[in-house]
Amino acid sequence: MNYELITFYLICFVIPNLFLNILQYRHIQKTMQFDAVLLSPKDYLEAGHYALAKLRLSIFQDLFGFAFFVFWILYGLKWLNLVDFFAHGFGNQVLIVLGLLVFMQIFHLPFKYWQEMVIDKQYGFSHQTIKLFLMDFVRGMSLLVVAGSLVLYGLVLLIHYLQTWWLWCAVFVFATVLMINFLYPTWIAPLFNTFTPLQDSLLQEKIEGLMKSVGFQSSGIFVMDASKRDGRLNAYFGGFGKNKRVVLFDTLLEKISSEGLIAILGHELGHFKHKDLVFGIVVQGVFLFCIFYLLGSLPQSLFEGLGLSQTPANLLMLLLLMMPLIAFWFLPFVGFFSRKAEYRADAFGASLSSKKALAQALVRLVEKNKSFPHSHPLYICFHYTHPPLLERLKALDYEISR
Repeated sequence: MNYELITFYLICFVIPNLFLNILQYRHIQKTMQFDAVLLSPKDYLEAGHYALAKLRLSIFQDLFGFAFFVFWILYGLKWLNLVDFFAHGFGNQVLIVLGLLVFMQIFHLPFKYWQEMVIDKQYGFSHQTIKLFLMDFVRGMSLLVVAGSLVLYGLVLLIHYLQTWWLWCAVFVFATVLMINFLYPTWIAPLFNTFTPLQDSLLQEKIEGLMKSVGFQSSGIFVMDASKRDGRLNAYFGGFGKNKRVVLFDTLLEKISSEGLIAILGHELGHFKHKDLVFGIVVQGVFLFCIFYLLGSLPQSLFEGLGLSQTPANLLMLLLLMMPLIAFWFLPFVGFFSRKAEYRADAFGASLSSKKALAQALVRLVEKNKSFPHSHPLYICFHYTHPPLLERLKALDYEISR
């Protein structure tokens, strides 16, 4: 059964994912030979090389990730189960799953380091120091251990005591996700960044007028010190309910005009206007329902074949290991509706400013973020939540220069 599960994972996730990455890699190599669009010839080639560097790392990580999966299926799960063998109890069940979570974070750390401290630095994005990188990791791990222990304890209890545990686990995790989204702007994000109220009174007045026009109420407009880690441009609306806030990267204020910024925020407000945020929450709920339903449908023979008992810890560890495969095949569904929502948000944002203002702001983002404008259609289907910029610009009637 061990090798059957490994083969299933290889065929259904590893090979398709590698195929998509290689397909995208070759597509970018080919289109780098075309005339530059949106970017200067120099920036066009640099954006292509940056995309290729990230794909090489992704392919390398996929291969090591498969080796990690094989190791845990053959040996790791049994080793962690020794904890429960010597000392039974709900606390030990939590400790077992938490052990796998910690190992997974440690496994991804070298790849994260190479992306942020090597590739991103090479292309002028990352401003991080090793000290800041390690501090972020420690803070993230601390949150994982504290919050993860509480969530896992709840899941272990539900699995142990309830017959329809898979349904209640989905509800419990969904409620936890909602709580995290609610707390993120005011409790979690400030652990990693500093947020200061927007000082530009004229810009603040424009943004507040924009929000008022669509009935969006926030707890404030804040500037985040994103530049201490990264030079890319961004803005977002965080949280929900009374905790909603507008967050502008300090890098965005330096590089985008007020008109362009209003257009970008208008796009984000378009998501609010069209209830895209609510739809996103519903999609998360459907995803959680599906994965816990699948988990609850696993036969006893599967665990026996793996040499494991069907304990709450083993159920949850198998879920963590199989999550990349489940998410991979769920991505096209999410991406399809997300890309549709982006077009609607673009149209709404353009109506609040102008098509030209939004298009120029989007082009500015591409220039500063070194986003390569071409992607393979199949790769877009699986990995893009936003339509390719060239398609968005066509929808905005923007004349694409070469």
